[in-house]
Amino acid sequence: MSIKDFFVNFKQSKKYKTVFVISLFVAVFILAGAVAAKRYSNRSQTSLVKPGTKVKVAEQLVTCPLDGKSYTKDKATRHPLAVVIENFPDARPQSGYSAASIIYEAITEGGITRTLAIFGPNDAPEVGPIRSARLFFMDWVKEYDAFFAHDGGNEDALANIGAYNIKDLKTAQKYFWRDNKGKNVAYEHTEYSATTKLYEYAKSLKFDTASSNFETLKFTVEKPITSGGKNVEIDFSKNPSYKVKWQYDAASNSYNRFLAGKAHSDRNGGEQIKAKNIIVQEVSRTLQPHGSYGDENWLFQTTGSGKVQIFNNGNETVGTWKKTSRDSRTKFYDSQGAQIEFVPGQTWYEIIAPDVSTVTVS
Repeated sequence: MSIKDFFVNFKQSKKYKTVFVISLFVAVFILAGAVAAKRYSNRSQTSLVKPGTKVKVAEQLVTCPLDGKSYTKDKATRHPLAVVIENFPDARPQSGYSAASIIYEAITEGGITRTLAIFGPNDAPEVGPIRSARLFFMDWVKEYDAFFAHDGGNEDALANIGAYNIKDLKTAQKYFWRDNKGKNVAYEHTEYSATTKLYEYAKSLKFDTASSNFETLKFTVEKPITSGGKNVEIDFSKNPSYKVKWQYDAASNSYNRFLAGKAHSDRNGGEQIKAKNIIVQEVSRTLQPHGSYGDENWLFQTTGSGKVQIFNNGNETVGTWKKTSRDSRTKFYDSQGAQIEFVPGQTWYEIIAPDVSTVTVS
């Protein structure tokens, strides 16, 4: 049909007029819908945000040198914070372990163990009970140039805080509090703080909380075994109150902690403590000829080298630890001399004295 014939028929036929009107309406409807969809798409991206409001872009995650896990940059690079936490039975369950990236456990006096928890990317609403410093804890603090929170210390520790150039966070009423947790316990088992308060304390002393500078360990991807797995028990001093067991859990590729025959839980949340890596480090110790505790004032030889047993991914690796100076990071090597790699996550150092401690692997 020619254009001329179309218009002739259009003028004479109601059918053509109806079809034309309907077609025109449909075309307009489709066009309007397309324009509206485009405008809505643009609005969803821009116009829904009020004028002057900054649009938050997803932050890029970076690897934390403490635990090998990924966090936002402000968390991953936050300056390490070390806190002395006691392990006397009256202090249990302790608060804050689950938020720590690294924990050291070692004998102090009388066969009693004490811990040093290193925090970084994760916060704990409560940490403690906080107890006194020891010189060997300060040797490990220096590996991270960490802030050091404690309540007093024995003579040699307090005498050397300045010489060690420790970023000291000694007890201050504004940043610590007392709580007996409803129990009849001695005063020394009642001091607590929180990581946010301790970082606030560090800022008040003009310490830089936003950066860190220490050598990291080597981390690798998780490679859990499919069945079985090595468990390890540490008898620190023949005192059953301080006997530790780490039991491998293949489902989570982590180790559940038991203390004195019971599941050891964090008061914050009540969950059983778990770790990705267990480092059983054999370190010789000697009696200090003077000090607050007389014949029971021990020192560990934290520099040099010695035997180490490392548990991760359900396996045991026997090797050697080496630490060249007080400020240097302790490193770990397998029997072939290769540096041992760790699973990202929490690491516990079990510091054992070969003269009194025993280790059982099952």
